[in-house]
Amino acid sequence: REGAEKDYTEEELHKVTQLDKVITETEKDNLIDTIIVKTQGFVNGNIKEGDKNPVAIFKRLLGLYKDIDRDALRENMCYFLSAIMPVCDEYGINMCVHPDDPPFQVLGLPRIVTNEEDIAWFLNAVDNPHNGLTFCAGSLSAGAHNDTRELAKKFAGRTHFVHLRSTEAMPGGNFIESSHLLGRGHLIDLIRIFEKENPGLPMRVDHGRMMLGDEDKGYNAGYSFHGRMLALAQVEGMMAVVDDEKQHKIEF
Repeated sequence: REGAEKDYTEEELHKVTQLDKVITETEKDNLIDTIIVKTQGFVNGNIKEGDKNPVAIFKRLLGLYKDIDRDALRENMCYFLSAIMPVCDEYGINMCVHPDDPPFQVLGLPRIVTNEEDIAWFLNAVDNPHNGLTFCAGSLSAGAHNDTRELAKKFAGRTHFVHLRSTEAMPGGNFIESSHLLGRGHLIDLIRIFEKENPGLPMRVDHGRMMLGDEDKGYNAGYSFHGRMLALAQVEGMMAVVDDEKQHKIEF
């Protein structure tokens, strides 16, 4: 995004300059395919495989956000949620906002659902029980500033949908998908919390890792077949444990 360099430190900009000296054209193409082509094609179809100069298309899309800062984005979000609540009230429809993924600024674009303060803001700004949260443990755990268990305890009552995946956060804002049994998501604890505080919530397995030839199938990142089947088995096991604990009234 034009002017985005103002949002980065001198150290970060220096690293980019150094990387530009050694990165190969193939690596650049892979980066463009991962960050622009696959993401935009998957999310909204703005860019397709085989499009000429996807970088130029992407820059035009970023240009649509000119002069949209954090406050303006919050205002737009509040306007939208307020406008649809009467219909949600009439028909009993729950809306649930997904956290920013990842939960920090990317490409110079503002992020407004990244942490406890942000979640509390949009829930309070439109204080209607139909305005709720999609609790994505993967997105939230990717930020070292978030404790998923504390967030679940605080917002369970306004959570309408749960995405179960986990990550490991590393220095410098980097993160990686982890096993559903491990990582900062603490999924079994989340299932315990939600089953206690808001039982019956719909929960689904989210991303899976690559395994058993998944890497050769051209899947969008996180949506491999075998990896997600393993994740489903892991989550079913966790849910079985929590169900057993509830039946036998075991407290943790």
